[in-house]
Amino acid sequence: MTETKSLIWDETFPSLLLKGDGTAAFLHGQTTADIYTQQQLEGVFLSCWLSTKGSLKALLETRISNNMAELIIIAGEINSIIDGFESVIFPADKVKLEVLKPIRRIQRINNYESWRESNPIWICNNELIENEIFEYTKAAKEELEIWKIRQGIPCFNREINGETNPYELGLGDIIKLDKGCYLGQEAIARFFRSKSLKYQLRYWEAYGEAENFDIGKKIFYNIRNNELKKKVGVITSSIKINDDFLCGLALIRNNFIHKDICFSEKEESINIRKPISFSQIF
Repeated sequence: MTETKSLIWDETFPSLLLKGDGTAAFLHGQTTADIYTQQQLEGVFLSCWLSTKGSLKALLETRISNNMAELIIIAGEINSIIDGFESVIFPADKVKLEVLKPIRRIQRINNYESWRESNPIWICNNELIENEIFEYTKAAKEELEIWKIRQGIPCFNREINGETNPYELGLGDIIKLDKGCYLGQEAIARFFRSKSLKYQLRYWEAYGEAENFDIGKKIFYNIRNNELKKKVGVITSSIKINDDFLCGLALIRNNFIHKDICFSEKEESINIRKPISFSQIF
């Protein structure tokens, strides 16, 4: 991404609608957000949808008003969310689930601050946004992918793999620990009490052959004066920027996250650092 340009993240996302008298209560029990507080603030907010063991299944953006909530799926699989919600909706919940048309969403972006510090706009009428985006340029597909990687925005079936939890992915700041019961709460409470994580998400850069940095490739650290090569992580996202320069995301073992340089299987150096939006809770 060219740093001097002012860019817009302009993308269309799958979306769902919850409606009925029990909407707030249902969503409060299914996500990590304090829905009742957010309902009073009347804005768009982020939350995590978890498994019972506390692993991240989806990253959601929500707008709630009266007895209705619209959900944008920033990362996750819509059919999994539909099945998960419908399996626990009962008549007494007084809530219905509908699939909406995909929603267009825009947001000003840069490489200096977290994407969560900038307010998104959901587009209902294209004519209403011309003044909002007149001075900005829509990020091209590759620019946007590189920006998302630098930010550390998790991707379904990559960083969101059925095992990783929000703390490992740098999303701990959108978990409300004192909100009451919700799906995955017991597991999240254990993670927070123990403050012990297996991995943490890291951004990486490297020069070398693209095939050596494919998704699933292992990352190593040399210890004991390079006599012992220890596996410390795995590549989860990778993109080629030019002929021999690549970047991506990786899950790095927690006790090696402070190492600046690791190595590929072919001994190529890999520079490791924390993604821009990674929230370090503990």
